[in-house]
Amino acid sequence: HHRYIDTLMRSSSSLSRLSRLSRLSTILKRLEAVDTAALCDADKSCGFHAVQVMSSTMTLRTRTTNNTPKHVKRKNMIGIARTVQLTQPNDFLAVLSGLNDATNGEILCVNTITSIKAVAGGMFLTEAERRGVRGLIVDGAVRDIAEMGRQSGSGSGNESSHTRCHCYSTSVNPYSGTIQSLGRMQVEIECGGVSVSPGDVIMGDADGIIVADIESIENIIDAAEEIVAKEGALMTGMREGRSLHSMTNFDEHVARLRNGQESTLQFK
Repeated sequence: HHRYIDTLMRSSSSLSRLSRLSRLSTILKRLEAVDTAALCDADKSCGFHAVQVMSSTMTLRTRTTNNTPKHVKRKNMIGIARTVQLTQPNDFLAVLSGLNDATNGEILCVNTITSIKAVAGGMFLTEAERRGVRGLIVDGAVRDIAEMGRQSGSGSGNESSHTRCHCYSTSVNPYSGTIQSLGRMQVEIECGGVSVSPGDVIMGDADGIIVADIESIENIIDAAEEIVAKEGALMTGMREGRSLHSMTNFDEHVARLRNGQESTLQFK
């Protein structure tokens, strides 16, 4: 009887994991068609306020340069958080360990506590790309910035040139740290001024980096897709000569507010 219950529990757990993986796969695919601004607007309009935005000090270090090969097409950074917590400042063994555990589709998020020395660089980024890791986010310093801009991916085939690993950090330092402290893996950390938990959904583009759990993204993805479609229609209308204001209820919205009435600015 107990063995039967144990078997059912294991089966239920396996089904739950499969269900979550399926949900994640669906969400990550749908996120490719939206951007961080649309997700934030959707979160605001739906009233959830569950999307966290990392500090603007978190800077993209893998920007395209004049030396970047023309075939390199960098998509938005989209993936699942794998977290690393340093326990000794200026020691990057934990980052190396986290990279060793990282798998395809993950984004490595690192809290370096009070570190000022670099805990990652060009070689780490190349290895991350080889593994299919989608991003490296370091709340601290990295180095080899020029090399990061030139890299074209170390994987094989055309996929690596279209799914490059992004690297963000809050600072740069050519001096690297030690390699002695184990640190902690897959725990809740603070990164870029927000809380990041293992398994959180992360998206980064030119406007910044957002973090949310899968349920929150599922709650707003429909609205985000609708926002992208409506904004696309507005852009088309303006290119065809129509004014932005004429394609919204701007006049009515302002008039209602002046009269002390509730109102919402909407697309027509």
